[in-house]
Amino acid sequence: MAPPAGKKLDPTNVDEVWKTFDYNNNGILSLAEIDRAVIECYPAYASNKPVLIRAYKAADSSTDGFVDRKEFRRLMEFLAIFDGVYKKFKKMDADGDRRVNFEEFEKGFKEIGALGGQTPRQLFDEIDTNKGGYILFDEFCGAIAQSKLQKK
Repeated sequence: MAPPAGKKLDPTNVDEVWKTFDYNNNGILSLAEIDRAVIECYPAYASNKPVLIRAYKAADSSTDGFVDRKEFRRLMEFLAIFDGVYKKFKKMDADGDRRVNFEEFEKGFKEIGALGGQTPRQLFDEIDTNKGGYILFDEFCGAIAQSKLQKK
C-alpha cells in the first residue's frame, strides 16, 4: 500500500515503504525505481533531483549502483536530511548559480551552525574538497552527512 501522495518520508516505517519502492520485488532498487516511487508517493521531494541523486549515491554503501534492503533506511534518512540541506544551500546560493562562494557561505554560516567549532573560512576550505573556490551541493551534503553520522 502506497503512502498518501504528498506525505513526507518517515524513516521509522521502512518495511512498508520498501514494498512501495521495490516494484519488481527483486530486492534491489535502481535510481529509476527510486525516482518513480518518490514521484508517486512523495511528490514534495520529486522536484529536488539533486537531493534524490545525492541521497541515492550516499545510501549505496556497496557502490554496486543499487540500493538494497540493508541500505534502504539510509536512503530514507538521507532524503530527509538532504532535503533540508538543499533548502539551506539554495538560500545561501544568493546568485542562483548552484555553487556557493566564500562570501555567500560566510553570510549563511550562522544558519548552518559551526561544525566542529571552526571559523567560516576553515569550514569553507574543508567543505570545498575539489579546491575550486566554490562549494558545490555534493560537497555541502557530504559535509553535513558526515557531521550527522559522527553525532550518531
